[in-house]
Amino acid sequence: MKRFLTFFIVLVVSTAAMLAKNDKKDVVYIFGASISFSDSTVYFTEIQEIEGVKLAKGFLPHRHMYAYELKDYMNFKEDMPGRTSVIFFSEKRSSLEKKEAKVKRRLVEREGKTVRYLGDKFIFTKP
Repeated sequence: MKRFLTFFIVLVVSTAAMLAKNDKKDVVYIFGASISFSDSTVYFTEIQEIEGVKLAKGFLPHRHMYAYELKDYMNFKEDMPGRTSVIFFSEKRSSLEKKEAKVKRRLVEREGKTVRYLGDKFIFTKP
C-alpha cells in the first residue's frame, strides 16, 4: 500500500509538472508588406503579436491566409487593387525587427521605393 501511495504521488506531481510546462502561451510575431510593381510606395504593417499560434516545422500555419487578409485590406479598404502582399514571421520579436529593417533598407536603397506604415488601421486576425 505504501508503494502504491508513493507511486501515485509521483505520478500526480510529474503530470502536474508536464501540464505546467505545456501551459505557456505560443506567441508568433508577424508583419506584412504590400507592394505594387507599378507604384513606388510600399506599405508595411506594424509588427503584431499573434497568440495561440504554434509554428509547424518552422512554418506559420495558414500563412497564405494572413497574406490574403492584407491583400484584401489593400484592395477594398485602401482602394489599391493589384498589389502583392507578403508576410514575415518569427517567434522572436527582435529577429523580426532585424528582418523588417533589412527588407526596408533593400527596398529603399536598391529599388528606390518609398515606405509607408499602415499603423493601427490594419490588424491581422487569426484564421
